[in-house]
Amino acid sequence: MKNILLCSNSMGIGGVETVILNQVTAFSNKGHNVFVVAKKGEYSSKVEELGGKFIELDFPEENTINVERINKIINIIKEKKITEIHIHKYQCIPTVLIAAFSTQIPYFAYEHSIIDSKEYYLWNYPIYKSLFPIYYKNAYRVIAITPRVIEEIKKRYALNEEKYKIIHNGIDFEGFKNDSLNNNNNNITQALIVSRLDKDKLSTICNGIDAFIEIQKIYPNAKLNIVGGGNAEKEIIEYLNKKRIQYAYNDSKAINEESTTVRLFGKQVDIKSFLKKCDIFLGVDRCALEAIAMKVPVIITGYKGINGLITKENMELAMEENFSGFNMQSIDEEILKKQLIELENNRKKIIDEVYYIAKNNLDCYKNYINIPENEKLNINWISIFKIIEENSNNIEEQSKQIKAQYEWIQKVEKENKDLLKANQELTLNNQEILEKKKKELKTKDTEIDMKKQEIKEIYNSKRWRYVEKLTNLFHRNNNTKSKRGDMNDK
Repeated sequence: MKNILLCSNSMGIGGVETVILNQVTAFSNKGHNVFVVAKKGEYSSKVEELGGKFIELDFPEENTINVERINKIINIIKEKKITEIHIHKYQCIPTVLIAAFSTQIPYFAYEHSIIDSKEYYLWNYPIYKSLFPIYYKNAYRVIAITPRVIEEIKKRYALNEEKYKIIHNGIDFEGFKNDSLNNNNNNITQALIVSRLDKDKLSTICNGIDAFIEIQKIYPNAKLNIVGGGNAEKEIIEYLNKKRIQYAYNDSKAINEESTTVRLFGKQVDIKSFLKKCDIFLGVDRCALEAIAMKVPVIITGYKGINGLITKENMELAMEENFSGFNMQSIDEEILKKQLIELENNRKKIIDEVYYIAKNNLDCYKNYINIPENEKLNINWISIFKIIEENSNNIEEQSKQIKAQYEWIQKVEKENKDLLKANQELTLNNQEILEKKKKELKTKDTEIDMKKQEIKEIYNSKRWRYVEKLTNLFHRNNNTKSKRGDMNDK
């Protein structure tokens, strides 16, 4: 019998939390003692219901090593006589990793996401630059849900091949057993989307709404329930309005009940009750697997386009990437229409074939592994200090680059200041010269005006008029003499 510690940042509603509940069920049924340490959430009480023990402890995102929290985990490990640790979320690493080193308890490193989020942590919390390489290198196994995730880790960290293990998300088929199959004579009256209404899921939800529009063309009376909450709810509402689809919240009365085709239910704990009532599921990831376990047909709505109805022909492909559709081709409206008609004609056959493949490959009692008895964590201290040294050297090199860039910026700023000062001085000198020229021109204008006034005064004076008369008289006498002279000559 083992004493197993499962670590997560929270036990709220989510795919990872559901995986943890399945592990509680699987390990408890094998006779192991299972403890879940996490922040309290909607699924906390379910841990106890499934035979585990819940221990409340918050793992915030931070760029520090919290000694008090580490000691709490060490005490839990010692008191509960923990023999193996499963680290499910990155937020747990700064605490649980050091506690595992201190107690030499081996651990699994889980990679649940199909979208790599390491860059977020590396950028916002630089401590992970040192922690991630140490975390993966000393793990008993790195467990990923798809081959593509493993390939991404291989590119980042040089690990031995035996470190990696692909374990697709499993499920408790007995726990999701559907005693009231709703075949409705192959008719579709109720479609269902279950998802976090978050930015990273937005495209899959909008694709699900598009798929529902195509369903309505064949089944005009079909309705759609959307279950889930999150920060992208506004965008979902905008998309429904854009498509001119009447919607209402479940706790409010619709203006026109008949024309209201979409109901928004917000966060819900009991997803199985919604799956029991629906005729088709539109979505991705873990929720798609839950629908298959409930014998509900599934259309993968994909992150990059609708990937279509799951059948025995594409089930293996869909499982490989955790029903995300990343490795599947997108389909158009015509193909989807053909698939819906095929589902109408062979509903039970399609559902049973998909269920059979899932049951044989994704049973949570079969696909979760444990660490062998008496296994101890063999810490590679030399490699750890090499990683720390390497990161220290990187930081030192970055500091040199930053210093050089800072000095260059200071130099450029000084040059800019000098240029600005010279420009200001030049502008000032130019202004002084301009003002001087203006004054000179003004002086000349004044002199000219004075001369004009002087001339005007002379011209209007009596003296000038006498001179003018004498001048005219003189010119007349001269003209008379000239004429007489001309007559005498003749």
